[in-house]
Amino acid sequence: MEFPGFLGNAQVKEALSRAGQAGRFPHALLLCGEPGCGKRTFARLLAQALVCRDKEHAPCGACPSCVRAKAGSHPDIRVVEGSGVTRSLSVEAVKEVTADAYRAPEEAEVSVYILLMGTRTLEPAQNKLLKLIEEPPPHGVFILVCASAEQLLPTIRSRVQAFVLEPPSQEEAAAYMAARRDIPLERARQLAALCGGNIGRMEEELSGGEEARAFSIASAMAQGLLEPGEHSLLLAAAPLQKDRDLFREVLVRLGAVFRDGVVLRAGGTAVLGGAPELADKLGGLPMKCLARLAPLPEEFRQKLERNANLALLATDLCACLREAVGR
Repeated sequence: MEFPGFLGNAQVKEALSRAGQAGRFPHALLLCGEPGCGKRTFARLLAQALVCRDKEHAPCGACPSCVRAKAGSHPDIRVVEGSGVTRSLSVEAVKEVTADAYRAPEEAEVSVYILLMGTRTLEPAQNKLLKLIEEPPPHGVFILVCASAEQLLPTIRSRVQAFVLEPPSQEEAAAYMAARRDIPLERARQLAALCGGNIGRMEEELSGGEEARAFSIASAMAQGLLEPGEHSLLLAAAPLQKDRDLFREVLVRLGAVFRDGVVLRAGGTAVLGGAPELADKLGGLPMKCLARLAPLPEEFRQKLERNANLALLATDLCACLREAVGR
């Protein structure tokens, strides 16, 4: 198997390529990793490779199967996604997959199901999925996609081969984005540094979408830290109570701004946070306060990935931020 255009993750690609060549491709696998790291893209590439007619160079990208797979119209590749805010799979959706999975493929040797698990697929739906994975049809391949394996029941985790995808190196990401979006390489490098090489986040940044909103919230929260009362900080953090992905992005932004404050306080130059004036104000805080602030975004990101209650987590974050600066 070959994965053209998919950066980084050499060990994952090598492991799955060897399994495919040896005829031991897993019937159920899990792709997890931070939002924007390419889980869906890689899942589609895997599906394309599995239905490709050129087994020596799969996915070849040129055979009729690959063309249809790239267009999203191959009859033996099904992408299943939930609904609602969490985009999580329902029992009904898993029942439909189960009913379909035991039918013979129409064109390829296998039927591939890409299951986008969302952020909170409830236990009844997971138990239903577990039965399908435990007794799979001989021609079925199930690719589960979610941010963290911790979102899944231990019984499911024990029956899938899990692969954690990571962003490529910042230099790889910068070169790719400079060519893809026709932007100066130095601008692409700044983006890659800000986003940790995460291609999805870099795209969002350039498009002014959710990244722009996260930047606005993080800036307002950092500004609120500099004010004597807690009202401004709590008000700025309010949107985090209802959107886990937004919460995650805001933590990334806060981490960059706090880092810039530390750098400025030490006499360096702020480049990552995108808010030099705000970083300059934070740089006026004592170094001991900045040292307490700097690790908090990553600590709360880890709590977020463990599916902590958003409202409680947002409140706790605000309290810890204020405590760090001595408010």
